Amino acid sequence: MAPVRPQAWILALLQCPAILCGRARRCGAVQSAADLNAGIAGPLRAAASPAGPERGKHEKEGCGRVMRLAVLGPVRAWRRDEEVDLGSPQQRGLLALLLLHEGRPVETEAIVEALWGEHGPRGARGTVRTYVYRLRPILGDMAVIESTGSGYRLTVRDGTFDLRRFRELTAQAHRARRAGATASAADLLRQALGTWQGPALSGVRGPFFELERDRLEELRLAALEEVFDLELEVGGQSDLASEIRAAVTEHPLRERLHEQLMLSLFRAGRRAEALAAFQHTRRLLREELGVDPGPSLRSLHDRILREGEDAPARAGRGLSSALAPVPAQLPADLAVFTGRRAEIAELSLTLREAAHAPVVGITGLGGMGKTALAVRLAHTQRHLFPDGQLFADLGGFKDPAGPLEVLGQFLRAVGVSRLPASLDERAALWRTTVSGRRMLIVLDAASSGEQVRPLLPASPGCAVIMTSPRRIIDLPGIPWLRLGVLQPEDALQLLAAISGTRRMLAEQAAASRLVWACSCQPLSVHVAAARLDARPSWTIDQILAQLEDDLRQPVVMHEDCKIVDRPFREAQARMDTFHRNAFHLAAVPDCSRLDAAMAAAVLDLPVNEATAVMEALVDAHVVEIGENGDYHFLGLVKAFARRQALNGLGHEHCQQALHRLLRHCLTGKNTVGEEDLRAVVDQITDLPDALAEMVSLSLP
Repeated sequence: MAPVRPQAWILALLQCPAILCGRARRCGAVQSAADLNAGIAGPLRAAASPAGPERGKHEKEGCGRVMRLAVLGPVRAWRRDEEVDLGSPQQRGLLALLLLHEGRPVETEAIVEALWGEHGPRGARGTVRTYVYRLRPILGDMAVIESTGSGYRLTVRDGTFDLRRFRELTAQAHRARRAGATASAADLLRQALGTWQGPALSGVRGPFFELERDRLEELRLAALEEVFDLELEVGGQSDLASEIRAAVTEHPLRERLHEQLMLSLFRAGRRAEALAAFQHTRRLLREELGVDPGPSLRSLHDRILREGEDAPARAGRGLSSALAPVPAQLPADLAVFTGRRAEIAELSLTLREAAHAPVVGITGLGGMGKTALAVRLAHTQRHLFPDGQLFADLGGFKDPAGPLEVLGQFLRAVGVSRLPASLDERAALWRTTVSGRRMLIVLDAASSGEQVRPLLPASPGCAVIMTSPRRIIDLPGIPWLRLGVLQPEDALQLLAAISGTRRMLAEQAAASRLVWACSCQPLSVHVAAARLDARPSWTIDQILAQLEDDLRQPVVMHEDCKIVDRPFREAQARMDTFHRNAFHLAAVPDCSRLDAAMAAAVLDLPVNEATAVMEALVDAHVVEIGENGDYHFLGLVKAFARRQALNGLGHEHCQQALHRLLRHCLTGKNTVGEEDLRAVVDQITDLPDALAEMVSLSLP
C-alpha cells in the first residue's frame, strides 16, 4: 500500500492550483498559448500611433528621450536622435542576439555558439565579456545588459524595439480583423510592414542569424500576404496588382502571392492577364520544382474561367460582378504544439466526408487547448478547402456573439456588399453564397444551437470545426470530442519545447513530477514553463522545494495562479448554487475515487440523486469518470474546488461530509481501499472515540 500521507509537494499543490506562483516572465511561446485561450494574457497594449499634428509632436518628443533599437533591417541603434556606433559585426551580433530574446537570459555558451558556431575560438567567453563591456556605455541606462550568473539579459527600460513594435501592430490588426474592421486591420498591417528597413539582421553573420533571418522574413511575408488579402477584400487599391507583382518577382515560389496576383488582375478587369499569370506560374513550378500548381491556384483558375461563362447568372445571385474573394482567416498556428495525434486523425476523417457538410465539435474544460487543436486541425486540412477558410470567435457563454453580426462578417468576407437586415434573410443568403464552394469554417467558443444553427452551410463541400465549453445538445447529429489532458510524454515534450530540452534532460525525474503536478493540462504546463524561465539558474527540484515552503503560509493569488484558476472559475460560474456547492463538497475527501454511494454520503443525498449530480459535473468537465463508472478529479481541479469549499461552505460543513463518508465506509457495502480510508481518517479533526475504535479495528 502507498504511504498514508501524500508527499509534501502534493500537499502544497492541494493548497493552490497555480503551479509555480509568482510574477513569472513569460516567453513568446507561453504568451501565444495564453492568447489562443481567450483573455488569458490580458489586453495587449494599443499600438497605433497618434495621427495628424499630434503624431508629429509625439514622435519628436519620444525620439529625443528614448533609445531606438532595430533588427528589421541593419542592426542599428539610436540614442537621443543620434545613431550610435555598435562596433564590429560580432559585437552587433551579440546585441541582436540579446534583443531577439526580448528580456530573457541567454547563457554564455549559447552566445559563443551563435557568434562563432560549435567550435568557438579559444578565449571566446572573454571576448563576449569584452563585447558586453563595450556595449554597456553605448546603450546607457535606457537599454541595460545585466549579468545573470551564467549569461546575460538585455532590458530595454526606455526605448523602442522594431520587432516588438511589428508584433504589437500585427496583433492589433488580427483583433481588428476578427472584429470585422477590415480596413483598419489593413492599415495596421501597413504600419507593421513599415517597421522593416531591409532584410532582417543585416550586417551580422553566422548560422544562427541565417536561421533567424529566415524566420523573421517568413513573418514579414505572412503579414504582406495578409495585407494583400485584406485590401483585395476592401477594394479600391488601384496599384495593388503592381505591388503584388513585385512581391511575386522577389518570391517566385510562393503560390499564395501568385493567387493574389491573379485575383487582383481579374478584379481590375484584366481577365486575360490573370489567366496568363496562371500559365506562367504553372511553367515556373514545373521547371523549378517539377510540380503543378496546388489546389487553391487551380480552383481560382477554374473560377476565373467560369466567371466569364456564367457572369449573368452570378449577377442574379446578388454578388458583385467581380470574382468573390478567397478568405484566409485562420489564426496563426502555434509554434509550440505537442500531442493530440489521435484526436487530429479522428477529426480529420470526419471533415473529409463528402456526402454532406460535416460538422465536428470539440468540448472540454478550459485550459485543455480546444482552440489550439481546432486551429491546428484547420491548418492541416485547409488544402481540401481551396475556396477559403473563415474564423469567428463566438464569445462563449460569458459574452456570446449574435449570429446576425457573425453572418455579416462572413458574407462580407466572401464578397457580399449589400446585407439583408433580418437574420433569416442573411442565413439564406449565406447558404446560397457558399453553395458549390469548398470552404472551411471554424466557430470558436460556441454557446448554443440558436447561435450556431444559422452559421452552418447546408450543401456538400463545406465543413465546420466548432469548439464549445459544453456539448450543445440541441444540435443533433454532431460528433463531439471531449478533450482531456495531454499524455504525460506529450506534456513533458511541451515543457521541454518552452523551457529548453537541455534543462529537461538534466532533470528528467523532477520534470516528470512537475508535469504531474500540473495535471498534464496544457495551460498549467505553459504557466509552469514561464516560472522555470523566470529562474534559469535554479533546478526544477529547487523550484518544487520553494513551492512547498511558500504554500505553508496563507496563499497569495499571484497572476499566474489566477491564470490557472480562470477555467475552473468560468466552469463553476455556469452552475447553479446547488451544483456549485456539490462540486466543492465532492472535492473535500482525499479519496482517489468516489463511487455513487460514496458521493451520496458526501453530498448527503440519495444514491440516485447523487449520481445525477455527479453526471452533471462530468458534463461540466470538472469531474472525470472512469471506465467502471467511478468519479475522480484532476489534481488542479480538486485543489481549486476544495479551497472553495473551505472558504464558502466552511470547515464544519466539510467535516460533516467527511464524517458521513467515514460512516458509509465502515458500515456500508463498499470497495474503499485502505489508503483512501486512511486519508479520510487523517482529514477528520474531531473523530469521536467510538468511531476511532471502529477505524482502528477495520484497518490492518
